[in-house]
Amino acid sequence: MTGLIKDRLGEHADRAADDGAIGDVEAVMPARRGLALGLQQALVSNAWLDPIFVASVGGFSASLATNLVTATFLAAGIVTVVQSTKLVRLPIVQGPSSAFSPLAIGYYKAGTIASASLGLLIGAGLVFLAAAGGQLARLRRLLSPAVSGTIITLVGIALAGFTFQEFFGGPGMPTFGTLPSLVLGCLTTAVVLVCSALGGRLRMFGFLIALVLGDCAALALGLLDFSAVATAPWLALPQFLPYGPLHFDLGITLTMSIVFLVAVVEAMGMYEATARLTRTPLDDRRVNMGIAGEAGGSMLAALIGGFGTTAYAQNLGVVKITGVASRHVVRIAGIIFIVLAFLPKVAAVLVVTPAAVIGGLFLPAAGTVIMTGIQLASQERGSAIKNLVAPLGLMAGLGIPALSSSFKGLPPLLAEMTSHSIVVGAVVVMAAEIVLVRLPALLGAAD
Repeated sequence: MTGLIKDRLGEHADRAADDGAIGDVEAVMPARRGLALGLQQALVSNAWLDPIFVASVGGFSASLATNLVTATFLAAGIVTVVQSTKLVRLPIVQGPSSAFSPLAIGYYKAGTIASASLGLLIGAGLVFLAAAGGQLARLRRLLSPAVSGTIITLVGIALAGFTFQEFFGGPGMPTFGTLPSLVLGCLTTAVVLVCSALGGRLRMFGFLIALVLGDCAALALGLLDFSAVATAPWLALPQFLPYGPLHFDLGITLTMSIVFLVAVVEAMGMYEATARLTRTPLDDRRVNMGIAGEAGGSMLAALIGGFGTTAYAQNLGVVKITGVASRHVVRIAGIIFIVLAFLPKVAAVLVVTPAAVIGGLFLPAAGTVIMTGIQLASQERGSAIKNLVAPLGLMAGLGIPALSSSFKGLPPLLAEMTSHSIVVGAVVVMAAEIVLVRLPALLGAAD
């Protein structure tokens, strides 16, 4: 009977891939297909892309860069497995939130990254206590489609800059802006889009096919260098406190705590959007459990040299484009992360993937994230005032950070916050939701 149920779920996933719909969250794939789909989720993931970007731009030493990648793999893998199996039970892969990338780069260059690790540990610990106590899901009351949509849209827009940096070959790289990089980026994106349009198995495995073809084209163009693979060790463990003893800094701790809370709000928006997309009921208990898992993983990451590990927006784009929504596939991706955490030589193969191929893979996913956010944010709420919530958040998130370098006399913490579009947009849209929607409803005001 169990085998029959699994076969039926697998057939449902096939039909979903054929007609462009989204598959079942509980679908169990045949072993080989499930492994291939899990590998695809792992390869098209922030869990390795973001650490490589941070290490490259931040100027991390080779040993610390390797540790950053393996630490992120381990934390993301453990949480992804636990999340998909026991906690929120949605097809959500864990990885570093884009909100942490500029902070990690800045703190490493300033020599204060050990303080940032302690700040993350404290911030994640507070969130863990609130979620474990069943209190954090109260934030869901503020996560109307306008709020979730605004945050998702701002995340997608923030991803656009990074995605195009990679698409054109990676800033600072000798191949940046060259014709070969443009060819690789366009080819990889085209393969994802064509596979999605053709449907069926091609849609299901579109990202994996694009990655393989992109790397083959890079090899033909002489842009794939495996020398780093040869020098990478076969086995290694993430290092405990790789940046030195933890050091407390109040300003950095407050910044990391606020940014982690914003990442949690982003993650909750991903929960809501993924639940809607997959038609999965989502209650407060599952949300609290999911956030507790993410906070626990981030605490582990802080101790071994990683940064906050939460649900991230590109994953939603991958689910929409491939139609594969099985949480069991996501669990396989988590297991692959854990294996890669202890096999730096295998992980090094991912590291040599040209930036243009990475950008080509993420471009369709980032575009889908923006479209999902706009669709949520633009839902009619029956009142001109209520309809202003999302535009105010978007305007603040896009406009204020562009001016932040000109602000004078702001407290250091506030100055730091105003430079991050996701942080500014999230704060403003939630404040607008309270002032324009929740308080009038509480006071019994008419629309």
